[in-house]
Amino acid sequence: MATVLVGEQSEGKSSLRSSGGLPVLDETFHFLVRADSVNEDRVNVLYTAGLPRVNVSVSSYGSAVCRSVDAVRRSDQRKLWDVTATFSSEVTESQGGQDSSEEPTEWVPIYETKFERLQENVTKDTNGDAVANSAGQPFANGIIRSRFIPIWEFYQFESATLTDEQVIERNEVVNSATFKGRPARTLLCTVMSSVVGFYYGRKLRLTRYALRYNKKNWRDKRIDLGTLYLDGGQLKPYLVKGVVVLGGLNGSGGKVATGTKPSVLEFALYEEVAFADFLRI
Repeated sequence: MATVLVGEQSEGKSSLRSSGGLPVLDETFHFLVRADSVNEDRVNVLYTAGLPRVNVSVSSYGSAVCRSVDAVRRSDQRKLWDVTATFSSEVTESQGGQDSSEEPTEWVPIYETKFERLQENVTKDTNGDAVANSAGQPFANGIIRSRFIPIWEFYQFESATLTDEQVIERNEVVNSATFKGRPARTLLCTVMSSVVGFYYGRKLRLTRYALRYNKKNWRDKRIDLGTLYLDGGQLKPYLVKGVVVLGGLNGSGGKVATGTKPSVLEFALYEEVAFADFLRI
């Protein structure tokens, strides 16, 4: 027994939809297959030469991979089979390794905006003054403030040659320069996942990023206090009426003038990198 592909039928369907913020192309093709016998094995029909192969064949457009092949025998002509092949560019599942003319590694990602609560140690109030008690003495640890910050999550296609080590270097870093209108050190990039697979008929890396925006920047802030201060390059005890105290400093190691608030120092917590070198959002 044998089967032969008569040809593609006139019916067809094509549609676009969104999945996880990514555009997905779905296509449907119809074929006619003729068998030598009414008792032809159903699997032989599905594997008729010329029919699309699941997870292997790519549609004529080049971005969708065959996901299913369905054959239905005609009741009035039992040697004839109507075959339907569905193609999809869905990226949430692996697909066959066929080359494609598409270039997903140049697409601008679609992002989702979320919010999360951030607790931070505040060393200045909303007027910019250092946090201090009623006598003007600063609190060593400031105060804790809780506020919401925006997060932008998005997927980005990248070359499969991008290594895990390179992806790791992109995790928990801040922008070294203004990026998308946000000042340096105000955006914290984290890598949520990174998968190498076959997408849109090509071997690619699909990486999920998150950008957290902190308008006050991602540096640790401490009130400049000490029991010692610099005077002419020499360390001296910070004395008030003969008693060593934790006193305010001016940011350069010197004592602050009477009635003057101490400086607030900032310390780097994350490595600074150029986001424009790898993010396309």
